[in-house]
Amino acid sequence: MTKKTKSKKKKLIKALAKFVPTLITGSILILLLLIPVPFIKIAPGPLFNTVGIEKEKDVISISGVTTYKSKGELNFTTVSETGGPFGRLVLIDAIVAWINPTEAVVPTRDLYPEVIDPEIIKKESQRAFSSSQTDAIAAALGYLKIPVEISVVVDSVVLKSPSDGIIEPGDLILSVDQKEVKTAGDVVKFVQSRKPNEKIAISLVRDNTTKNVEITATELKSDKSKASIGISIGPGINPPYDFDFGVAEVGGPSAGLMLSLGIIDELTENDLSGGKIIAGTGTINYLGEVGSIGGIRQKLEGAKDNGAELFLAPVDNCQEVGSKTYRSMPVVAVKNLTEAIQAIEKFTKDGDVSGLRSCE
Repeated sequence: MTKKTKSKKKKLIKALAKFVPTLITGSILILLLLIPVPFIKIAPGPLFNTVGIEKEKDVISISGVTTYKSKGELNFTTVSETGGPFGRLVLIDAIVAWINPTEAVVPTRDLYPEVIDPEIIKKESQRAFSSSQTDAIAAALGYLKIPVEISVVVDSVVLKSPSDGIIEPGDLILSVDQKEVKTAGDVVKFVQSRKPNEKIAISLVRDNTTKNVEITATELKSDKSKASIGISIGPGINPPYDFDFGVAEVGGPSAGLMLSLGIIDELTENDLSGGKIIAGTGTINYLGEVGSIGGIRQKLEGAKDNGAELFLAPVDNCQEVGSKTYRSMPVVAVKNLTEAIQAIEKFTKDGDVSGLRSCE
């Protein structure tokens, strides 16, 4: 071997000695960045126009009565979740989302205290959306002074649950632990305020007869520190018209306010939207009261990106909003359906929201 060849070999070895540690370090770093983390990324989701069409189907369809078309939009906002029960979130994506002011990263345990089947979460979310539709119908018809009978009804009873053989589908719930219930949410709240293995008193009506029963609670699958009695509850109404909602793959109760506004707009000749693009969020009960929701910052971002000119937010979310505008989009805080309608009417008439409650 010549001296020249030996020199080249030595140089190559020295270069490799410098490069290999860098390569190993880089590979380790890449692997670390691709490690799944126990967090959930919350990002802006799509908007759904309650007076429009989604996948060739009316978002809200009402038959048995004259309905009217809207020239504008009344959108409910959504968020998308990645991680936890909804697929894998890796470290690099969590870091990017943490840096991005329009997204949020939260520990999985904060949203889902127990690791459970995603299908269970999906079904519970869809049930909440279905209940919000019923509440929206009741709230809208109540606002329009159209008579509708409302009750809190047992939708189903889980086989071999504490309620199996004691409570039946179709039972009307009057009270839980002597506390009067007005909505399906009341039943959930009162039951989950108790602990597993505690006895819960339920007053109900079946076949026009009032019954008082006692249920020994078990643990809630999604949070074992809370009680469950193995029933699903929904508002029971008997509206004078037929309602059909054409949105699939949406869950949770936060669309309630905007669904109510969409129903009112379709049932009244006056165009509530006034040709404007309006978005909002908030739960609603049959009394028309608006409740807080999660992911308000992401919903504001989604609304602004989709051209919303006005945003309606629950009063109870004001601390998170913290301003009367979001990227120049006016944000009005509302506590009930009446205030939401007044805000829209003021905005479509005057072009501003001066004098209305804000989150400032």
